Amino acid sequence: MKLSLAFLFISVFALCFAAGQSKTGSTAGQSSATPPEDQQIINGPVAEYISDSACTIGWSTRVPGTMTLRYGTDPSKMTQTKEATESNDGRNHHVRLDGLTPNTRYYFRVLNAGEEVGGIGTFQTVAAGDSPIKSKAVIPQ
Repeated sequence: MKLSLAFLFISVFALCFAAGQSKTGSTAGQSSATPPEDQQIINGPVAEYISDSACTIGWSTRVPGTMTLRYGTDPSKMTQTKEATESNDGRNHHVRLDGLTPNTRYYFRVLNAGEEVGGIGTFQTVAAGDSPIKSKAVIPQ
């Protein structure tokens, strides 16, 4: 019984927190500068393809932007960057990382115009010679 009540309390708290984080409303008539909360990632990021030496990561955003991926093997020292390519509407973004080390965990974070958007993601390259992993979740190009 106590466990059920604790679970219920945590569920309600999480829902209230999530509701407080969402933002609704129109951007009509506002300045052209996009506030950070409108730069939210709405889909992904997803590691769409992972081999022993490469990875393709895709994501979608609410508004177009100059997207970059910061990455590395230590989440506190992600020093490498790669600029994302975008779809025609500018809202779907992809980065292909090459020259990666086999069987190694990498961490990444999406940036929009140099500002962090979203949390830290992770993926692990496959062992040398192993078949690549292709995700069933793919961001349209």
